[in-house]
Amino acid sequence: MEITTYTAFRQQLKSFLDKVRNDHKPLVVTSANAEDIVVISKADYESMEETFYLLKSPKNAERLLHGIQEYEKGLGKERKLLEE
Repeated sequence: MEITTYTAFRQQLKSFLDKVRNDHKPLVVTSANAEDIVVISKADYESMEETFYLLKSPKNAERLLHGIQEYEKGLGKERKLLEE
């Protein structure tokens, strides 16, 4: 995660936004007079929203976390997608 000041962010806006978009890493913009903000790409934001949605249901969260654990233990299976 990169950190910059509000002044630097304003002066180099395009450069910072390109970096956030290309690197998929959040940028923290600090301000002396207000709360800091975080800048992320739209794709990363949508991914976070989807993750939050999927984890909102305790049962679904349990299934997903169990699946991740199995995958990390090498128990995952590669499957082909069905084509229509």
